[in-house]
Amino acid sequence: MKTNIKNFTLDELKEELKNMGEKPFRAEQVFKWLFSDRVETFDEMTNLSLDLRKKLEENYRIGKFDIVRKLESVDGTKKYLFDVGDEDGNLIESVLMSYHHGYTICVSSQIGCKMGCKFCASTGIPFSRNLEPRRNS
Repeated sequence: MKTNIKNFTLDELKEELKNMGEKPFRAEQVFKWLFSDRVETFDEMTNLSLDLRKKLEENYRIGKFDIVRKLESVDGTKKYLFDVGDEDGNLIESVLMSYHHGYTICVSSQIGCKMGCKFCASTGIPFSRNLEPRRNS
């Protein structure tokens, strides 16, 4: 399984690229593409050489969550089903609940769940793993 390149801090990414024979400033370029420009493919990183883009594609993936389905209840509750973009096709659910005093949100941090909340589809999915962190520096 390829590593999600968004999991690296800037310093860690500099080290990764250094180990690939690249200059450390390349990590800053990649970081900008990922977190400022929000590209979805390495090919969009046009100020990087074709060779570097190919190396990145071979070794990493750009993690993102795509909305598979959105449901809205008459009480204002919104459920989102996300594809986590891994090789196993895992899905997670997040729920936004509206109350007279404000909002409550349930955000999945795991594939599957052990809690058993009645309102959540994740209850029916056996626990598999924790989601990967996304860290910014």
